[in-house]
Amino acid sequence: MKTSLKRRLGVAMLCGLLAVPVHADVSSTRLPDLGDVSQEGLSPAQEREIGESAMKQLRRSGEMLDDPELQAYLNRIGNRLVDASGSGISFTFFPVNNREVNAFSIPGGYIGINTGLLVTAQHESELASVLGHEIAHVTQHHIARLIDGTRFTPWMVLAAIGVALLASRSGNTGNAVSAAITGSQALAMQKQLDFTYAFEQEADRIGMETLTAAGFDPSAMPAFFERLQKANRIYEVNAPEFLRTHPVTYKRIADAQARLKDAPYRQVADSADFLFMRERARVLQDKAQDMAVFYRKSLAEKRYTNLTAFRYGLALALLQAGDAAGAEKALKDAHAAFGLTRSNPVLEALEGQILLAAGRNGDAIAHYARAISAYPEYRVLRYGQVDALMAAGQLDQALKVAQENQQVYPADAVFYQREARIHAKAGRQQQQYRAQAEYYVRLNEFMPAIEQLQMAQRLPNGDFYTQSSIEARLRELQQQADPEGHERGGSRLGQGAFADSAAKNGPSQAGPGY
Repeated sequence: MKTSLKRRLGVAMLCGLLAVPVHADVSSTRLPDLGDVSQEGLSPAQEREIGESAMKQLRRSGEMLDDPELQAYLNRIGNRLVDASGSGISFTFFPVNNREVNAFSIPGGYIGINTGLLVTAQHESELASVLGHEIAHVTQHHIARLIDGTRFTPWMVLAAIGVALLASRSGNTGNAVSAAITGSQALAMQKQLDFTYAFEQEADRIGMETLTAAGFDPSAMPAFFERLQKANRIYEVNAPEFLRTHPVTYKRIADAQARLKDAPYRQVADSADFLFMRERARVLQDKAQDMAVFYRKSLAEKRYTNLTAFRYGLALALLQAGDAAGAEKALKDAHAAFGLTRSNPVLEALEGQILLAAGRNGDAIAHYARAISAYPEYRVLRYGQVDALMAAGQLDQALKVAQENQQVYPADAVFYQREARIHAKAGRQQQQYRAQAEYYVRLNEFMPAIEQLQMAQRLPNGDFYTQSSIEARLRELQQQADPEGHERGGSRLGQGAFADSAAKNGPSQAGPGY
């Protein structure tokens, strides 16, 4: 079998292994990094190649949720855990618009979190427990060890198993899965499942240790999975995706509880960001009108977990439904519940979006200026500032702000996307194509970037310097992509809005799912 075909089959198998259950261990002694000794089956370069290919497919499929606020929050909490793990590896966390309770890891440093997991988590420590488990899969190089441990198995068999797992992840657990598993050798399937379960045990122990080191409540891990297990009695066949693809046994729950025996009790309050982002995920995964009804009914009946967060959810749902006036009133109520003497960047970002939706562009510009002064690190406010300037027709100022932010956040694709929109609105087509090309580069989408530069190159209205710079950039990108558009050890400038953490901290790494 040719190497390229083996690689494709390997990708299929690996992507099928992206989900696995979560549990971890609060041991006082940090476990050795066993993953470092078993990477013969998959090199770090191959992990990156597979991960970036999978991310492209996810992005193109529309499953990845393009929401910079959720992405920023998940990266904040994820990187807090990464720092506590002491691994020295950088990760990229991203939201997936899926109501199933699940999360998964992809080789190359990517961890996806379903909106359903965020909505189901009752506390921030529960969400952190899932991410801690996923991080442990990565730091222990479980996918590389899986490949190494099953080298006796033909690539075709591994690919068939991958197809089965992929189908189970998507809920197609009928004849397609049975056929795929039947087509594989029973011995190979059993060996893989045993190996994966061993990884789960290892990720449980290390994940709980990371959870504790990061300052979260380690008891959240067994509590969360025990709740899912109890829910399974009601769901029966329609169990949560997490339980279907990654069975959590009572033994694993008991093991996690036993590890807490000598640990001091720790009550950890949920952050305001978690409370807001949980409601944001709830709104974005459903129809805006239905969510507005849900929040109004919940608030009227006083059935809410947090008053401010539910009023924020109502304001967001109304904005999504096109009711800017209703959203403005709901947000004022949220501010009042949160406390008039203080605020939060999440509330400030929504207020700016409401002002823009109402056509109050001047008020939006002034609001964003004040909010950025108060919360300079909350990048969504900077996106909104550019949008407000564009909406007001201040294109030169909008371009200046976008380009200034490109200097501060060179890996952030969003500011290049905004620059492309500014040039399009101003009728500067060549500059539009160039900016759009840089946007694609930061998504590791080299072929679309090359196409954009080729279109810019064909336009006759550029001066000699502009044409020369386009040709130079085009040659540079062509050297980073082969004829099929695959990356050749090229740029890892980022993955969307908050990828600059990778630019500052080094390239990302990641492993199997939970």
